[in-house]
Amino acid sequence: MSGFFGGLLGGIGGTGVEGALMASLPGILTQIVGGAQGAAGGGLPALLQQLEAAGLGMHAASWVGQGPNIPVTGEQLGAVFPPGQVAAWAQQAGTSPEQLLAVLSQALPHAVDHATPGGAIPPPEAPAPEFAGLLGRLFGR
Repeated sequence: MSGFFGGLLGGIGGTGVEGALMASLPGILTQIVGGAQGAAGGGLPALLQQLEAAGLGMHAASWVGQGPNIPVTGEQLGAVFPPGQVAAWAQQAGTSPEQLLAVLSQALPHAVDHATPGGAIPPPEAPAPEFAGLLGRLFGR
């Protein structure tokens, strides 16, 4: 998988952008998946509801479950998050909204999977998961 991620990141403009994106991606994933304060203030349950409302309920269920993750595209994720929020995350990452969504389409299934150990949604008081190590493994860093 690191070859795919490396190619994806390499295609978004070189080391400076890649470095900025890699540095900001754990924080963005924490905002999206996070703990009790995650997506829209509702954490993982709110994110799962957003995915369901966008027609990605089967995808989300596979990410939470213990089987293989059903892939998602950047375009599909664009229907989940408000454009202004995606633009803010892209600015934070130093990239375009389209490129950010492409990277999120690869990272988010793994992040949700990582945040739901054993296929269970953690209680609201659980701390937000740590994503830097996960992304390091995914991106081969």
